[in-house]
Amino acid sequence: MPKIGMRTFKTFVAVYLCFLIYILRGQEGSPFYSSIAAILCMQPYVQNSLNVALNRTIGTLMGGTMGLMFLLFERSFIPQNMLYLQYLLLSLCVIPLIYLTVKINKPSAAYITCVVFMSITVTHGADINPLIFTFDRILDTLIGIFVSLAVNIFHLPRRRNRNLLFVTNLDGSLLNSEGFISNYTKIKLNTMIRQGALFTIVTTRSVETILPLLEGLEIQLPIIIMNGSVRYDLEKRKFSNCVKMDSGIAQQIIDLFDKKGLNCFIYSIINDVLHVYYNKLINPVEQEIYHLKKRMPEQSFICGDLPDDQCVLSIMAVNEKDLIIEMIEELSEFIIEGYINYESYPDEEHEGYHYLEITSLDASIKTSVKQLKKEFQANEVIAFGSENRNIPMLEDADFSYALENASASVKENNYAVIDSNDNDAVVRTMSKHFYSSFFKQSGSRQNS
Repeated sequence: MPKIGMRTFKTFVAVYLCFLIYILRGQEGSPFYSSIAAILCMQPYVQNSLNVALNRTIGTLMGGTMGLMFLLFERSFIPQNMLYLQYLLLSLCVIPLIYLTVKINKPSAAYITCVVFMSITVTHGADINPLIFTFDRILDTLIGIFVSLAVNIFHLPRRRNRNLLFVTNLDGSLLNSEGFISNYTKIKLNTMIRQGALFTIVTTRSVETILPLLEGLEIQLPIIIMNGSVRYDLEKRKFSNCVKMDSGIAQQIIDLFDKKGLNCFIYSIINDVLHVYYNKLINPVEQEIYHLKKRMPEQSFICGDLPDDQCVLSIMAVNEKDLIIEMIEELSEFIIEGYINYESYPDEEHEGYHYLEITSLDASIKTSVKQLKKEFQANEVIAFGSENRNIPMLEDADFSYALENASASVKENNYAVIDSNDNDAVVRTMSKHFYSSFFKQSGSRQNS
């Protein structure tokens, strides 16, 4: 069952304050319009609330002015028994109201403009002075707008630990079991980032599969992708800190795949576009990968050999488990000599298939995290993980957390275990550290 969020609680406070103001005003006006305006203006972010409040204020003044003009016109020229004509003219007024909001480049104010206009023209009493009635409706609405804005802006003074670098794995940690980031996590995370939190993501994924997952997040630090072989700036849409494989070693590995009659995907970056070279698609998983990703603008699939003047970032293969194990044995000489890193893990969507990812020995998530820590002058690294491949990162972090849904191998280590990825555990734990005056909380593990 979802928990009650801060926006919901703030909306309750704003509505209640509208009723209190109504009482303090000697029960003048109508708290209905104030509370409705307060509900409509409450937004997840303060900046959004400022924009909404401005639009609502403009809309309120426009709708109120137009409503007063209509009441005066109605009293002077429309007989009271001609309801068809009255409602026809009332409905026609919606057209210039909406047109005006678009004309002044405030289309989002159209709703409140029409609401205020209708509340004045439709619900007025025949014995009420139009000017006083209009003023009360405008005042009621403005009270709700500014109460909502004040409640959203107000917060108790809180310490913010801007010298902590938060690093989390994507799959199984920030992503929930359904494969996406919850709205709660997005809002909470964006709020902390706007307040100066240092946050990044590490993943073995390539950029084209990450961008849809991170839509709506305002991550300012580069994210670490492709097992640490490259960083990616989400704002500038640029790759950086590419760790390339030795060209001779890379070619020997590619030749080894050819000798075995197996395909591999060779990743290279040319003009900030990820190019993926391959020779043939042998198994159905390779074909599925190709057809899913070939039209993505962030990468280009090319059937053919890697050009001689291009460097290799990583080599990826996916095949049946026995063939992947056999390839690892063939690569043992490169591994022992310290030329390459490799990682093998099962394909969760295709039973019996495994992935094999090969990068330079100098490419690692652990190294990339250290570089970010130094670059952004962070004092401590707080890491979150759930998969076996996260263990080196967790071992090297100053404070490490394993999620409840983590693999058994991760949990066997001396990491504090937090809630699961389905309960926004990463962002909730981050919040405790970021806002705490004593962030070294009991239960977290400090590595020596």
